[in-house]
Amino acid sequence: MFGSKSKKIIAEQKARIAEIEFEVTRQNELYHALYEMLSQGLALGKDSKLTKYVEESYEGNPDLFSIILKLAGMFANIPLRLFEMKGDKEVEAENEEIAKLMNKTNYYQNWNEFRRLYAILNYVTGNSIVYAPKFENGINKGKITNDGLIPMPTQNVTIYSKGWRQPIGYYTLDINESYKIKPEDVWHERFAPTIKFEDGRNFMGMSPIKVAYNIINFQNKGYEITAKLYQAGHPPGIVSKESEQGGETTAEQESKFREKWKQKYSWKEDMNNLGVPIFTLGKLAYTKIGYDNLKELDVINMSEHGLRKFCNLLQCPAELFNDTAASTYNNKIEAAKAIYTHRIIPDIDSFCSGFKEILKAYGNYILKPDYSGIEALQEDKKKKMEWLSMGFDKGAYSPNEIRERLGDEPVDEPAMDTRYIPANMIPIDGSGEIDEEDKIMESNRFYEEANINEKL
Repeated sequence: MFGSKSKKIIAEQKARIAEIEFEVTRQNELYHALYEMLSQGLALGKDSKLTKYVEESYEGNPDLFSIILKLAGMFANIPLRLFEMKGDKEVEAENEEIAKLMNKTNYYQNWNEFRRLYAILNYVTGNSIVYAPKFENGINKGKITNDGLIPMPTQNVTIYSKGWRQPIGYYTLDINESYKIKPEDVWHERFAPTIKFEDGRNFMGMSPIKVAYNIINFQNKGYEITAKLYQAGHPPGIVSKESEQGGETTAEQESKFREKWKQKYSWKEDMNNLGVPIFTLGKLAYTKIGYDNLKELDVINMSEHGLRKFCNLLQCPAELFNDTAASTYNNKIEAAKAIYTHRIIPDIDSFCSGFKEILKAYGNYILKPDYSGIEALQEDKKKKMEWLSMGFDKGAYSPNEIRERLGDEPVDEPAMDTRYIPANMIPIDGSGEIDEEDKIMESNRFYEEANINEKL
């Protein structure tokens, strides 16, 4: 009885300690000043248009959809390798539990699909929020449960406060707010920081699409108008009959005219009527109330302008999305390299950094990206090898140091850790130093060649 009671108390204390870990100290004056007005159960501020960004920008704009899908695919295709830290060394490792998580990440997604959705949420909503439920007790404490890692729909997520000492109290979904998800079970990465701190808005990232929302809306309206004009079959306008007496058309006449037109000329009634002119007696007049042709809408130019703006926002070259007019790179390899260095690599680093926190419960593991198979990034190896060779010739690097800088494993041989100088590649450590007898012979040869008879 006593042992059971003691274990229960210890468990409660551990739970309380875990809860305290997510609270700031009472002496934190900054948090006190910023979040003093956050009361228990108050919803933190967020962008109310997140749902619109998903519907109108990602699902409703073909240019933005293509950019985001391409970036997400590139992000998900970077291989990630598991390493274990042993002292100061990183050793490639295997772990059955982690391998399972990186194979079938949750009930319906594999590792590749999970990472692709993670990136899409990041680029569209400015947040990647992942449900990461952990075991609370036992030998598996802190490890991910059998539910795996599940992306949360950011547009439906609301963060609630538990006061200024615990501004992130719990996460909920507006689909069903009765479920309160603990922050310990949430992995939250923000694409771009929000610099509005009022009402705790900074705890949600800002969507890059927000900046270009007006351009996206303008583009979408252009596509919509174009579609309707194609559907109608002719530019909008009014066909009227000129009256010799100057009389006006009555409402009854207008109604009959519309009815007759629908019966005889509407393509919705008969596709053969599409483009058939209307014949009537008398002198007719036509009043334009729209565009003479689709070119006036300037949809194509606006589309190209929007695509370039989206590419600028996401820091990727527009020429990789068939916009050859906006080319600023000498060749496609340079452009492809830029999309990795400016966008994909920083996002991969952020992902690996966040995943490192999840791996702590499994041991001293880290994830590292493997870029060796990315063609656009291999072009640098030739240049890198050239200046490393110069360093080797000057005695700055050993062969193993060159291998490590090129991303290869060092070779366990003494000679591979030795630095050399240019003079006939003599080792710096003196192992190839000329002995005294050789020095005397070299000296004698010098005097003989110089016709100096008396040797000093």
